[in-house]
Formats: sequence, structure tokens, C-alpha cells
Amino acid sequence: MKTFVKITKIIFNIITTVIIIFGILFVGLFCFGIQPYVVESGSMEPAIQTGSVCFVNQRAKYEDMQVGDIIAFKLDTGAFATHRIKEITDEGFTTKGDKNKAEDNIITTRSNFIGKNIFSIPNVGFIVKGIQEPKGKIILGTIIVVLVLAAILIGKPSKKKEE
Repeated sequence: MKTFVKITKIIFNIITTVIIIFGILFVGLFCFGIQPYVVESGSMEPAIQTGSVCFVNQRAKYEDMQVGDIIAFKLDTGAFATHRIKEITDEGFTTKGDKNKAEDNIITTRSNFIGKNIFSIPNVGFIVKGIQEPKGKIILGTIIVVLVLAAILIGKPSKKKEE
């Protein structure tokens, strides 16, 4: 039983540490204007896979963008897209997904420009999307409750130790 408690404490400490580290990283990134977005289509494959989380620098300057940069912008529908700049004109940027055959039907201007993609993490978006679903919220809530209860139960000294 002592071994089980020790292993459980180690697992709990590792999970807690990972959660804290990711929390600090996300807060730090947010403070620097870096916003994560989940990629829901394969238009940028193989550079950015479906289900990736893209980190977009929202403080990137519109006038500093160059042909070949991957940018995030708002579509007329209100959705976001992350595509590569193909051409820069006086009107704005012409963009295209790497996997798409045709250029986008929208010109990216200052008004719909969000920022420049700086990096992406494959497959993490599937987890994020899963957590946003009702079932995912229930599962996440259950995991948190179990971890908290385990921490409380493991942290209590046994009656034998008190005597």
C-alpha cells in the first residue's frame, strides 16, 4: 500500500507540475501578444496539419509581412484562416493555403489581419476541441475532482503515524 501511495504522489506531482508549467507558458505567451488558434482544416498541410494549435503573434506589424509568411486573418464569415502570403499589392495580401489549388477569394488588409504564425504544435488542437465539447468538459471536470480528492486522501496522515 505504501508503494501505491508513493507512486500516486509522484504521478500527482508530475501532473500538477505539467499543468502549472503550461499555465505559466500560456499566460506568458498571452502577455507578449501571442494567441493560440486551433487549425480545423487541412488547407496548410503539410506545413501545418489539421488539429494543430497555431501560435499567432498579434503584435506583428502588417507592413513587415513578406511573401511566404504564414499569417492569420479574419474571413468575411467571421471565421479565422491561417494561410501563406502569395503576393503583396497596394490593396493588401493575396493568400493561399499550401494544399489549396486556388488563391483565397479575399484580400487581407489591415482591417482583417490578425498576425503572423510563429509556430504550431501538431494534434494538440484535437484535445482542445474535445475539451470544449460537453462530454470533454465532464471528463476534464471528473479528472480534476479525482486529482483533488486523491491529493486530499494521500496528504492525510494515517492514524498509526499520529499515535
